[in-house]
Amino acid sequence: MDVAIYPFGTTSDGKMVFCCRMQQSNGAWAEVLSYGATLRALAVPNQSGELQSVCYGYDTLQGYENGQDYRGAVVGRCAGRIANAIFDLNGKTYTLYANQNNHHLHGGKQGFDRKLWQMTPLQNGVQLYRIAADGEEGYPGAVELTVTYTFSGQNTLCIQFDALPLQQTVLSLTHHGYWNLAGCANVGDHWFSSPATQYAAIQPDGIPTGELLQTQGTPFDFRQPKMLQQHWNTADAQIQAGSGYDHTLLVPGSGLRTMCRLYHPKSGITMQVNSTLPGIHLYTGNFLQPTPRCAVALEAQFIPDAVHHPQFPGVVVQKGEHWQHTIAYQFTCEKTIHTMGEFHYDKHKTIH
Repeated sequence: MDVAIYPFGTTSDGKMVFCCRMQQSNGAWAEVLSYGATLRALAVPNQSGELQSVCYGYDTLQGYENGQDYRGAVVGRCAGRIANAIFDLNGKTYTLYANQNNHHLHGGKQGFDRKLWQMTPLQNGVQLYRIAADGEEGYPGAVELTVTYTFSGQNTLCIQFDALPLQQTVLSLTHHGYWNLAGCANVGDHWFSSPATQYAAIQPDGIPTGELLQTQGTPFDFRQPKMLQQHWNTADAQIQAGSGYDHTLLVPGSGLRTMCRLYHPKSGITMQVNSTLPGIHLYTGNFLQPTPRCAVALEAQFIPDAVHHPQFPGVVVQKGEHWQHTIAYQFTCEKTIHTMGEFHYDKHKTIH
């Protein structure tokens, strides 16, 4: 594989941003920016053998600086919303930056997605590093952060997260990729499946209610594949609350396992998301600009607002405790939707 780093542009305050391009012998390629540790672009062969762009990104650095949709970036310190931009930890109250109404979203005004990361090329990818300062966006404790992208010859892009807090804090990182597997104007005709058995209910402002509801028999049951548009405009109260899908689906088990699959018959491309994280957040781009629903975000992560819901998987990390998780995007070509199959969950089965 060829790995090359080149200048991508200069930020509005005069700092250089670099791009790492990783290219396989089959032509598949991916580009990662030092700005936001962002996956800028990804192209893989479709069923005709032609390269298909599948990752929704901007062409210029200015697009990323002006953008409001976290396109392809690593987000943190906490992914998703935190209600009222406040939380308590060990009896102390921490006030965060409220960047969406009265709430804190994806790390605040200058979250990880807007930071410059130190970039180091690897034989099969790129490593990005930075230190989040104590008090950054209101969070306690400094954190050493390493994000490693590797791109295999099997058309699998793997993201490894390693965060080391220097004092107790809260951590919940994810990659905020947007996907469109055929370059179509609307992702409603993409087929989606997931073994998730529960999902986190939300209020109309996107904040979880604290309820973990069963997916069976609801628009959130994707154990058999169905088109994203099948239920995204229904009268279901939770669909209405999110103006479509904007929910975390919880996948049983632990370790590296399948979170979901996305497929489009025109390109024949299937993207399988594997992760060690508790669930997959499905956001159907309901408010994307300039074209709503032109791409779908699939974010392997913890449940948003977990700091206020002890029944959710916990996001408190102790001093010196490594926060290590993996997200892998595996691309294959399928001839028919039926090859996606139905999920039959085996609690003892993991992917190695």
